[in-house]
Amino acid sequence: MRQPLGLLFAISLHLASVLSAEPCNGHAELCSRSYRDVSFACTHNSYSYPPPHALPVLNQERNISQQLTDGVRAFMIDVVKHHPLAVESSDIGIWGKITGAIGSWLGNNQSTQSSSDPLEYVHLCHGSCALIDKGPLVDTLYVIRQFMDANPREIITLIIENVSGFTPDELRPSFEQSGIATYAYAPDFAPRDTHSGYAWPTLEQLIGKNQRLVTFLDDKADVAQVPYILPEWEYVVEIPYANIHPVENFPCNQDRPRDGVARDLVVMNHFVYNRATLAGENIDTPLTAQQVKDHGYNELASLDTHWQTCKSVWGERALNFITLDYYDIGNGSIFQLVDQINGF
Repeated sequence: MRQPLGLLFAISLHLASVLSAEPCNGHAELCSRSYRDVSFACTHNSYSYPPPHALPVLNQERNISQQLTDGVRAFMIDVVKHHPLAVESSDIGIWGKITGAIGSWLGNNQSTQSSSDPLEYVHLCHGSCALIDKGPLVDTLYVIRQFMDANPREIITLIIENVSGFTPDELRPSFEQSGIATYAYAPDFAPRDTHSGYAWPTLEQLIGKNQRLVTFLDDKADVAQVPYILPEWEYVVEIPYANIHPVENFPCNQDRPRDGVARDLVVMNHFVYNRATLAGENIDTPLTAQQVKDHGYNELASLDTHWQTCKSVWGERALNFITLDYYDIGNGSIFQLVDQINGF
């Protein structure tokens, strides 16, 4: 059937506008979408990469600069107060004592004085700084800021686990000193009793205002102190993360917060732990990269099956943060799944 010339002309204009538009996070089609309607590749414990090698606390093989280059756009990081070694290894259970002993053997954290400057004592560590200590938060934020400087149409998300219970005012200096606070998004909407239905900006709006860094904090966020460090559980739900090897079917029920109330954003945790029990205490450690390869956890088939399970729970809404250990294993499957969720 012949199409009216006007309709064909309108379609041609639309296609031309899409093809000529500048991309947002790599795709022009994402520019008009709300932040809540976009999926992002996310790394779990993004900072937990070698060196040191062959320790039972590694989650990634590549550093954050390489993760950014590869296409990761959301980062789960832990902030921990850096103490002298003697403090690190006490009063934190048998696993703390083990890590403290190994850290001492490795020569980590041999300082004898605690700093009073949050730029020095807010570190990226895996529970304790005795094994993995990637240094002050400010250094990693500076790396991310450099990427954002060079890539002005990319949106980045930070999901911070506040292990040491820092106040936002203790975290603020790292954002300001690194220069990344310039890019921080501070919403103009107030909290709602429903914890959902917020008027999130589109990616183009975030880019237009140059507010391209969205930061969530799981504990002690206070927007009255720092308006751009957002309370995670006001806006985000996570599906179960304590998946113990071997896993045949990843779950997708709401795990945190456990109030059963949906939020605007969903984290799909797709990673697995080894579990050992020592002196009655469960010790969960990340799988090795080889285990992830051997069991195919990061293959597209595993990710897609998980996504299909999530559809039965969450419907067709976007799963916003697809979160993996060793994201580079699986032949780019994390990015393939993100594209599928985003409709590409």
